[in-house]
Amino acid sequence: MPTYKVVLFSDSIHQQYMNEQQRAINDALPEVTTEVANHEDSRLSLYAKHPTRMPCVMVFKDDARMQSRHAKRDHDEIVTWIQSIVGA
Repeated sequence: MPTYKVVLFSDSIHQQYMNEQQRAINDALPEVTTEVANHEDSRLSLYAKHPTRMPCVMVFKDDARMQSRHAKRDHDEIVTWIQSIVGA
């Protein structure tokens, strides 16, 4: 069975928002692992088309990047987007 991980990349300006986003994801999808990372994380420059755009949410399946979204999004919108990827 594949494992899914959501990484929430943030700079200092969006840190509180991304922590709230993480809580919303954890509450709705407890089977998905989440991590908040800063804007200097190497995965951001490796996998994002626009690594300087914050905030950024990336979904990984078995450590391979699947999809990403930039900009602030409503918590419900992000949860629905992740559910469509993981099939929850």
